[in-house]
Amino acid sequence: MKLKKVMLSIGVGILSALFIGFLIEAIYPSPAYEDFCKNSFDVPPTQVSKQAVCDYTYDTTMRTTCTQNRGNIIQEFDSKGCVMKESCDYCQKDYQAADERYNRVLFYVTAPIGLVMILLGLYLPTSIDAISSGILFGGILTMLQITARVFGSLGRWPRVILLGLELTLVIWIGVKKVKDVVSKKR
Repeated sequence: MKLKKVMLSIGVGILSALFIGFLIEAIYPSPAYEDFCKNSFDVPPTQVSKQAVCDYTYDTTMRTTCTQNRGNIIQEFDSKGCVMKESCDYCQKDYQAADERYNRVLFYVTAPIGLVMILLGLYLPTSIDAISSGILFGGILTMLQITARVFGSLGRWPRVILLGLELTLVIWIGVKKVKDVVSKKR
C-alpha cells in the first residue's frame, strides 16, 4: 500500500510541474529564434574556379566592431565564389536578450506558483497525504525547473542568493514535515 502512495505522489508531482510549465508556455510563449534571425546565409558555390580573381576589400573596422559587439558577419558571394558584400547581423544578440527577459518574467510568475504549491502540499489534510506530498513535490520540481531556466542569465551573487533561499525553503519543508510526522506518532 505504501508503494502505491509513493508512486501516486511522484506521479502527481511530475504531472503538476509539467502542467504548470506547459500552461505558462501556452499563455506566454517563449521568443522564437526565427522571429529574430530571418536572414538566410549565402554559402559560397562549391565549384569555385581556380582562375577566379577575388578583389573584395574587407572592412576590418566593421569586422572588429561586429565581433566585439557579439554580432555575426554575413557574407554574400558571387557566382565565382568571391565575397561581394559583408554586413553585421545582431539577430543572435537580440534573440538572447529577449530570451533572458522572457526567462526573468517567467521566473517572477512561476516561482510564486511553485511556492504556493509547496505551501499547499504542506497544509493539505493528512487524509490525502499522497496527493499533498505529490503537490509538494510538484512545487519543488517547478521551482527547480524555473531556477535551471533562469540560472544562466544570473550573475555570480544572484545565483548564490537564489540557491541559498531555495535551499532554506527545502530545509524548512523538511523540518516541517519531520515535525508533523513525529507529532502524528505521539
